[in-house]
Amino acid sequence: MSATSFRVLGPVEVRRDGSLLAPQSPKHRAVLAALLLDPGRTVPVDLLVDRVWSGNPPAAVSATLQSIVSRLRRELEPEVTGGRWTLLVTREPGYRLEVEPGDVDAVRFVQLLRSARDLAARDDVEGARAAVTEGLALWRGPAYADVSATFAAEESERLEQLRLAARELAAELDLRLGRHAEIVDDVRELLRAEPLREGLRGSLMLALYRCGRQAEALEVYEEGRRLLADGLGVDPGRPLQALYAQILRQDPALAGSGPARPAPAAPEAVPAPERPTVRPTAPLPVPLTAFVGRERELAQVGAALTGPRLVTLVGPGGSGKTRLALEAARRRPAGEPPAVLVELAGVTDPGLVGAQVAGVLGVTLAGGDALGAVATALQDRPLLLLLDNCEHVVEAAAAVCAELLPRCPDLRVLATSREPLGLPGEAVLPCGPMPAGAPGSDAERLFLDRARLVAPHLAAPSAEDLRQVRELVAALDGLPLAVELAAACLTTLPLAEVAGRVDDRFALLSGGWRTAVPHQRTLAATVQWSVDLLTPAELAVFRAVAVLPGTFGADLVEAVAGPEVEGGALELLRVLVSKSLVELDQGAGRYRMLETLRQYAEQGLDAERGRRLRDRLIGFAVALTERLEPTLRRAEWTVSARRLDAEQPALRAALGHALATGQGEAALRIGSALSWWWYRRGHVAEGRRWLADALAATPDAPASVRSGALLGDALLAYLSGDVASIWARTNEIVDAADDGSDGVLALALVLRGFVRALLGQADPDGQTQEDIACGLELAQASGIEWVQAEIAMTLGQFSRVAGDVPGALAHLGRAEQLALGLGHSWAHSSVLWIRAKVLADAGRAGEALADLWRMVDLTHREGDATGTLAGLLAAVGVATAAGEPRTAGVLLGAVQANARLVGYDPLRMDPMDGQRYVAATQAALPADDLVAAQAEGAGLDVGAAVALVGRLAEDARAG
Repeated sequence: MSATSFRVLGPVEVRRDGSLLAPQSPKHRAVLAALLLDPGRTVPVDLLVDRVWSGNPPAAVSATLQSIVSRLRRELEPEVTGGRWTLLVTREPGYRLEVEPGDVDAVRFVQLLRSARDLAARDDVEGARAAVTEGLALWRGPAYADVSATFAAEESERLEQLRLAARELAAELDLRLGRHAEIVDDVRELLRAEPLREGLRGSLMLALYRCGRQAEALEVYEEGRRLLADGLGVDPGRPLQALYAQILRQDPALAGSGPARPAPAAPEAVPAPERPTVRPTAPLPVPLTAFVGRERELAQVGAALTGPRLVTLVGPGGSGKTRLALEAARRRPAGEPPAVLVELAGVTDPGLVGAQVAGVLGVTLAGGDALGAVATALQDRPLLLLLDNCEHVVEAAAAVCAELLPRCPDLRVLATSREPLGLPGEAVLPCGPMPAGAPGSDAERLFLDRARLVAPHLAAPSAEDLRQVRELVAALDGLPLAVELAAACLTTLPLAEVAGRVDDRFALLSGGWRTAVPHQRTLAATVQWSVDLLTPAELAVFRAVAVLPGTFGADLVEAVAGPEVEGGALELLRVLVSKSLVELDQGAGRYRMLETLRQYAEQGLDAERGRRLRDRLIGFAVALTERLEPTLRRAEWTVSARRLDAEQPALRAALGHALATGQGEAALRIGSALSWWWYRRGHVAEGRRWLADALAATPDAPASVRSGALLGDALLAYLSGDVASIWARTNEIVDAADDGSDGVLALALVLRGFVRALLGQADPDGQTQEDIACGLELAQASGIEWVQAEIAMTLGQFSRVAGDVPGALAHLGRAEQLALGLGHSWAHSSVLWIRAKVLADAGRAGEALADLWRMVDLTHREGDATGTLAGLLAAVGVATAAGEPRTAGVLLGAVQANARLVGYDPLRMDPMDGQRYVAATQAALPADDLVAAQAEGAGLDVGAAVALVGRLAEDARAG
């Protein structure tokens, strides 16, 4: 500390060499206090005048202010001559007190409080208590006690709230140290002054309970409950309610022997922040055909959804379970929680069920705990989750429900499966055949509804037509899929022939497989009958399409099925659509096969043919991903990324088959090409899993094949904060490389150095500079522009870390030029991100906000969840630096809430700067104000947070 110190935690005082300087006049104290609000920073004259005179300055305010400043200078530095002042100096556009923050007692107090919180979080309770004690000892009375200006009253209130927070923390720490008896009176006195502080109330309850005064502890709770109910119309927060329940049942966890166990987290007076609303990526699909019948089943499902939280519709394939579940969800009363459909039919790996649920809910995964991320996102969020087609992954689906339902009390699950999930509390509802045979039965109505679409004369059926329909649907056992397929046949066959052929088919397949349940035999007969109507070429395409999971495009059908029919696969696919064996989504332009039909078709494939078809799927995946990979770093990113989104089930199937059949190099090529898409979409855990499996399966593959996968895993490791893997992967690339012409080696070298710079690591042996120089040379030699753009961006980060602002801006300017010319939007957004940090470090917060606004607007529009969250985190720090800590707190709340939602924490990717931004915001706001701001931000989705950054940037520009 310097020889001169300033004290505002009480009357304003100045001490020099330990001696108190003579008191100043009220206006002199006010000017000094106004400058002490920003120690070490320039206070513009306009702001200083506004603070001191509270918006009503005298006519000659400039002269008056200069006179006061002149006198203050002489009082602070009486020995200075010739105007060479060093404490109170003139700096455009105002004045600055050149003092260290620690020389002002208010700043020192905040530092000690922050230190105490950090020590408490690390379980250094003694150290934390010592820091709090030292901080509280700085107080001599109300802050700014002898300054009457409005700014002083506001700052005094802020500091008083921090003082109260410190005393509250001291009570909590004393409880952890076993000093419950000593603190009862002090905490009771504090609570009289602040009766709505639930943290204080909880500490008093726990202290009394540990002193053997249970009845008094319960009365303290009841007093608080009445105050909240009468004054605010609310109940105590959940933590206080939980403590009350523990005291009632005399929970042993509250006993506290020796040093007390940590007290329950002290709730703040403001309501706890809301978790972000879980928003489905799409509404429930609306079928193109009407829902017919099933009124009894609909009523059963509707009633069940008001009781048990897990309801499973069980029945054979083709019995209409999915359609019934969707209709029941749609018909719930207004105001019911939203519903979201998770289709599991395309998930062939049980280990990906959790990832599928997370993906549909918008929860991308940077860690491996998919269910944990989903549970966090859904906790306390009302939602109806429709898990469709669970039978082939029934154990994994059951595990998802067993994990989520106990942790998410407002979650309900409606599942469809061929067998129950087998969990306690599960309500199993049968979904069997429709009533058939009687006049006006559901099955008859369904057939006629569908038949009228393709045979208009059946809009007014004759008595004979109705007789044939009744016999037909009765012969089909009333199974909805069979009924609909039969109606579709009317495009090519008359009703009488359709009815006659059904009888023949049942006679042929009446026995079925001895191990099959009866309803599967009936469905197999129905499907077989439809298949009998296909030509050999149509049948070949039907069976080939069965190996394609999820939805698929025409080009995939051509690649896999084309060789089976020597071309013409697309025309045959259209025939299958017309015969209702394949569905076409007109909006998406993609096809899908009903799961029952897919399974039946697969049964007709022998092992050799099945492998041949899946090998073609691998070839398609390699060709598609390697063709799209270069476009992912160009202007075509959005179109290419959406294509990969749609092909994800097929790509997963190709990777799985490649690894299962010893085709590891193909898996490496697919994984390498997909790594950038995984990176930007946030599929970190899944991408790393595939890459790890592929790399483990191909230890002897050529370096040219392994290097791309190694680099991909290193980039994904960077997002998850796994520094050890970054080093291991990049070192393997460097050690094995013999040719850097493809840009991989160049990027690997620079990535090593970039992470060192980002983490602020020392580099005494100059390895970073050597990597940079070599990487830059290789990038220029490769001629690949996107590599050069990313390296120029990285050099900007290096210059920033080195403190070279002009150099950083020059590198970043070149990187921006290259990125814009190439359409490499990620590189452009990263340039904006780093440049904003450079500008903020240089005190140019307004320009930094402009760059951050451009960045997050771009990444959000392109669906780059990880990039958007990283930009929003940077905006927290820049907003604080720009004098907007309240808005920064709101942004921090939005970042934290949405990070929980997507399972990605930007602080792990940007630990040095990110922690600094958070700490600065926490220091700039009173604890209660920060909690309130974060609670407001927690209710913002990413789009709203991005818009808030835009408003900040616009205000900075206008100001």
